[in-house]
Amino acid sequence: MPLRATGLVALLTLTLTGCATATPPSTGADHAPPVTAHVHAIVPAPDGNGFLLGTHEGIYTATADGEIGIRVGGDDLDAMGLTALGDDLIASGHPGRSTPPELGEGNLGIIRSQDGGETWEPVAFTGEKDFHALTAGPDDTLYGQDASSNMLLTSTDAGATWTPTGSTLLAFGLAVDANGRIIAVTPDGPQASTDRGATFSPMADAPRLFLIAASPDHQRLIGVDNDETIWTSTASGEWQNIGTVHGPAEAITITDDGAVLVVDDSGLSRLPPPSQ
Repeated sequence: MPLRATGLVALLTLTLTGCATATPPSTGADHAPPVTAHVHAIVPAPDGNGFLLGTHEGIYTATADGEIGIRVGGDDLDAMGLTALGDDLIASGHPGRSTPPELGEGNLGIIRSQDGGETWEPVAFTGEKDFHALTAGPDDTLYGQDASSNMLLTSTDAGATWTPTGSTLLAFGLAVDANGRIIAVTPDGPQASTDRGATFSPMADAPRLFLIAASPDHQRLIGVDNDETIWTSTASGEWQNIGTVHGPAEAITITDDGAVLVVDDSGLSRLPPPSQ
């Protein structure tokens, strides 16, 4: 039976923090029960109305204030990878009980939605590959990591065809900044590529992040480290501590103006821009 929206709202409780002070804000001291519908990614909705959560049991809506809405469409697919590409959504992962069989058995490969997640169509690697990390650059180039081989691949035609970049690395997440630099968070710390993924080098000045995302305009990066600290940086700036999470964070994103949405043991929380 599809997960009811009311159940997800209860599990992903909203915690609002006050204005930023000398002490970086936190997602909240009162912990909600752990989120059973694991959230893999938070991406801007293609229609510009809030955000979408890619979860273990489908795609859910969320407002810019951090309020959980309903599940989009009737598909309970496990969106291990999810990214926004212009007006489209690109996803990967595994089918759920209600997933149409034409999207693939076992692995979804690359699928695309042109209606905000209401319906999906197979695009590439149907039933073959599972991309745990997916992201789009400012030039609409897609980057994805094949979970079975840790190979990094790239696509310039909305996911229809993919080419290996030449790099193989275990990436927990991928992001691309406004300069086209690809950042991968790995067990050995963040690594960056300035040659479209052909090679990666350690980022000595970066905190040891295990989550990373870029703002829609790619001017800001956001991440969480193993000490539950939230860090942000501009494409050419230093990393700044802007808050903390409670328990392992599952997904995070940042808006163009610096507001943060993050899922952790407190549920879905919104932190205001540091300047507020």
